[in-house]
Amino acid sequence: MPTVPLRTAVLAALPTVPQRVLFASAVALSALVLVMPFPGSLSVVATRWLVAVSAGVPGVGLLSEVALVALAAGVAAAIVLGWRRQPANRVRVVALVVSVGIAYAASESIKLLVTELRPCQRWPLAEECAPLGDWSFPSNHATLAFAAAAVIAVLSRRFAVMAAAFGCAVLVAFDRVAQGAHYLHDVAAGAVLGLGMVVVALVCAALVLRWRPSARQRERDAST
Repeated sequence: MPTVPLRTAVLAALPTVPQRVLFASAVALSALVLVMPFPGSLSVVATRWLVAVSAGVPGVGLLSEVALVALAAGVAAAIVLGWRRQPANRVRVVALVVSVGIAYAASESIKLLVTELRPCQRWPLAEECAPLGDWSFPSNHATLAFAAAAVIAVLSRRFAVMAAAFGCAVLVAFDRVAQGAHYLHDVAAGAVLGLGMVVVALVCAALVLRWRPSARQRERDAST
């Protein structure tokens, strides 16, 4: 049985054109903010302004949690539907699930290396703040949110669903900055990390399917 060409396998695993546009836009905007994380930079100044403006606004701190729960529910639904409706792509579904866990683990590891204080630990702008030792860079919430949004986008392939998922991810990131829990560059780094891990997972799944064409054929036969 002939093997699937690498280029064909990778392109088949990567998102459709609208999904690529969303991925590229999110990564580009995140990278733009990420390059300026120093004191007096746009990231720090914007963070301090946003925290000050949001102080006393009811619901700040709750929005990110609600949006993250919605994304988790969306991921669960997308995985179930993807597993049932696309048996030939179950390797990709598994890879996407694993990528979310790896992204979170990576964000935790980076926190321990960078040890950046949170804005609320530096400035008396927030009523509640994580204790010292719970570091800021990168944002776990943003990492999980954007990884989840990417998984939903890949498995759903519907623009409206993709837009809603990434909208929730942006809301999570915005709310974490408004709380004073993170700088703008923290959530930007989390977004890049979450999206990047999903892209890596898609490429790895494509490589597995390329080198295991017989397994892919068995999955297709099982779906017929």
